Amino acid sequence: MNPRERELRLRFRDDFKFYAPRCLTIRSKSGKVHAFRLNEAQLYLHARLETQRANTGKVRALVLKGRQQGCSTYTEGRFFHKVTHFGGLKAFILTHLDEATNNLFGMAKRFYEHCPPVLRPSLRASNAKELVFDRLDSGYKVGTAGSVGVGRGDTIQLFHGSEVAYWKNADTHVAGALQAVPDEPGTEVILESTSNGRSGLFYAMCAAAMRGEGEYILVFIPWFWQPEYRKTPGEGFEPTADEKAYQDAYGLDDGQIAWRRAKIVELNGIHNFRREYPATPEEAFSAEVPGALWKRDQIDNLRRRGELPVMVRIVVAVDPSGGDGIQNDEVGLVVVGIDAQKHGYVLADHSGRYTPETWASKAVALYRQFKADRIVAEANFGGAMVESTIRVVDRNAPVKLVHASRGKQARAEPVAALYEQGRMHHCGVFVGLEDEMVTWVPLESKGSPNRVDALVWAATELLIDGPGTATVTPLRM
Repeated sequence: MNPRERELRLRFRDDFKFYAPRCLTIRSKSGKVHAFRLNEAQLYLHARLETQRANTGKVRALVLKGRQQGCSTYTEGRFFHKVTHFGGLKAFILTHLDEATNNLFGMAKRFYEHCPPVLRPSLRASNAKELVFDRLDSGYKVGTAGSVGVGRGDTIQLFHGSEVAYWKNADTHVAGALQAVPDEPGTEVILESTSNGRSGLFYAMCAAAMRGEGEYILVFIPWFWQPEYRKTPGEGFEPTADEKAYQDAYGLDDGQIAWRRAKIVELNGIHNFRREYPATPEEAFSAEVPGALWKRDQIDNLRRRGELPVMVRIVVAVDPSGGDGIQNDEVGLVVVGIDAQKHGYVLADHSGRYTPETWASKAVALYRQFKADRIVAEANFGGAMVESTIRVVDRNAPVKLVHASRGKQARAEPVAALYEQGRMHHCGVFVGLEDEMVTWVPLESKGSPNRVDALVWAATELLIDGPGTATVTPLRM
């Protein structure tokens, strides 16, 4: 090779972003074959892995993402590039289903068949599950995480686990793979998956990575990085209040919100959408937790749509945070009504991180909007302060201060029993509140479930303890 050819060859070897669009061919979602040009999610993943490799000499990564964002494609391309340029490397790819295994191996074979001849290594063997490059003494092999022990006995330098959260025998497979991959420079372990809830090995590893424990980094890919995840809004399209808040939080346009809305319908609910297409790691793992007092199906089955019965009483419940700053815990702010049949109805959840002046204004506004009977406020962080803060906004609003003389579990269990009896209904989908309900485990969960606390105070007032006494003394000026 002349100097220019040698320079180019070295760049193909050392620069995957340069190599991929010139040497790798993929099949798009529409079925068309084209050059592999990294999208935004793949470029971000590449940058995170290369940074870790530069800092530690190896890659140990967990990739949490939404559906069809190209993370498996990127990893297959990355590993194919390595095993066709460096000697003595064995790549092993383990998936959750035979179909996925076949698809990924078909991708590797397409890489090889379309690779420029000058960069295509000599092939000693090729079968349904393995490519062996004789002169490089390297290879590429696939398997399915069905039977115990698959992949054991091999020496692996590059390991890719696809959809790990859905593996059978995940603990055994990952333990076997990690034993097969030596703890040496140049080795790589990439475990990627969509979420399957807050249980299992993948969740546990991601949770540890988020806490900064161990050597694995968590790489999160939000759904809205995909340019194709958008839909032309119909005539008169207008985001709802919840959609507008979501839109503002992540800088999304109406086309992305229209796509999200349609996908929520297709997936039969926002909670399924958040698991399949998360905006944050917390959203991805928002499924219910074993030991929580409430279940997602239970809440869904009791949800009320359409015309509601006449409410005989309505209260606005406030659970203030322990401080007075905007960065403190959320303030629980929930509206609940009761009908003549003694069924409770959650009418609104406006919880959030507010200053005292802001939450008091919102509480009074909700009291007026829903023509509520009173505001029920938890007083353990200073009853006088809580009441006076509300009085500044409306000196005549009836306020009942309630004190937490029992633990959270003891207060919450009677309200959970109302759901079990079919006597509590949600009039709409309250994402933040319902996430707290199905993920808060008494005596285990850290942090204060402020939305749940507000719900408990309201339901207790209406259905358990009764109205009691509310103060309406005007604030003295």
